Order: sequence, then C-alpha cells, then structure tokens
Amino acid sequence: MGMDQAAGLRKWSNMTPRAPQEACPDHVAAMLVSLGGGAAPAGHVGSAPTSSAQASAQRPRRRLESDTTLMVLGLPGTGAHHTGKVTELFEAWANEGRDWVGNPRAWRVVALPAGSPHLPVLAGEQARWALWVDADPEAFRRAYRVLKQVAERGGPQRMLLVHPPSVGRQGLLSNLRHAAASYLGIELLVLAR
Repeated sequence: MGMDQAAGLRKWSNMTPRAPQEACPDHVAAMLVSLGGGAAPAGHVGSAPTSSAQASAQRPRRRLESDTTLMVLGLPGTGAHHTGKVTELFEAWANEGRDWVGNPRAWRVVALPAGSPHLPVLAGEQARWALWVDADPEAFRRAYRVLKQVAERGGPQRMLLVHPPSVGRQGLLSNLRHAAASYLGIELLVLAR
C-alpha cells in the first residue's frame, strides 16, 4: 500500500502546474547550474552546455580572492541596481581602511529572496551570507520578517549586516541583532565604526 501511495504522490506532484521561474530568479538558477558542474536544475528553462569545453568553463573554480560570493537576503529586488548597493557599501568600507574587503568589485554579490526554495541547499554550500537592512522606518519589520523566513526554511545561522552608511550601530541594528539571537537563533555580525 505504501508504494502505491508514494507513486500516486509523485504522479500528482508531476501533474501539478508550477509557475516557471516565480520563486527562483534567473541569476540564482544560473549559480545553481555553475555549482552543480554544468547540469541544469530540474524544471529550469534554459540551455545546457553543448560541449565539454563549455561545461568545464561553467564549473566552479577553486576559490580565489578575486572570486568571492556573498549571498544577500533582504534586498528589495534581485537586479544589478539592488546588488550594487552592497558593492557601494563595500567600497565605502574599503575606503575606511577595512582590509578584509579587498577589492570591492571582486565580490560576486548574489541577491536571494528569503522565500527561495533553494535557500536550504545554498545555506549548506555557501559560506558568506549577509542581510540587507535599509534606513527607512519599516526596516526593522522587513528585516525581521526575512530573518523569520530564514529560520523557518533552514537558512544560514550567521550573517553579516549590510546597510546604508547612514544607519548607525545603535538603535535599529542593535535591536535587530538582539531579536535575531534571542528569538530565532541567528547571529548577526555588525561591523563597528
């Protein structure tokens, strides 16, 4: 009986219509392809490499200082305009003498929605995570909602807080760190000025 039920669930799952690319932006799907060594994820619309040269070009290279990926949650969108905010922040930090940043343009910033079905897999594969916190009056509410989704979905348990330079360590960031640690078990790293 168990085998028939499982077969029925698989059949139902395959027949259930799914919105293409709704929960997985193209840049996340492309990163998953590169992490997987060139094989397209199931259900992803796109072209797979046709030659072994193309496949080897898409395989992830050994991590170099010039190829550091930072997964960012909480950005309002996934486009280059939004990820550029993080790059601009890294440029400001580099200008302040923070050596760990290195070349700010060498960071590969990938925006990921907290509701992505790939979050648990990426949390196990990616070492560097950040949470974007804006400077507006609703920033705490939005950031906490993202953190709650991260905790519920098995996302990363340690993240760097990235924010506009105008946001100070006290107040918003301090409250967010405390709430994340106390209620969700997530450690947020805030860089001192």
